[in-house]
Amino acid sequence: MKKILKILDGFVSSTDNIIEEDILSFDEMTLATCVLLIEVSLSDDSYDDEEKNKIIGILKNKFNLDDSQINILMELADKKNKEMISLYDWTSKINEIYSYEQKKELIKLLWDVAFADGRIDKYEDYTIRKIADLIYVRHEDFMKAKHR
Repeated sequence: MKKILKILDGFVSSTDNIIEEDILSFDEMTLATCVLLIEVSLSDDSYDDEEKNKIIGILKNKFNLDDSQINILMELADKKNKEMISLYDWTSKINEIYSYEQKKELIKLLWDVAFADGRIDKYEDYTIRKIADLIYVRHEDFMKAKHR
């Protein structure tokens, strides 16, 4: 819990919308995953409704979050994404906690976001490839996730 509170330090939003329970209901891995999903969606300079809705669906299904929690998480992850200097900031967190199977699942989720608008841009492909490399997903598994 202290880790997520440290990450949240400096997060500014309307206090009416933020309930401490909601913030603490997701952990560092949820935030790291959301930041990386947003990074893929922004990599082609076209963050559209299909990609945003795909991310929201992933957060609902994978992390069992309600709409209020998702709104807070998306706002926080978007802010953290804009502040991000390097993908390593977030991929290192993935490496600390995720198993190899969970990492492969994350790559599948990243492809789902990239495919949400019906096409894969070369920048989306590059971003997912870079994330896969940083979290040590074998090329074979990267390709399987892409072509499933």
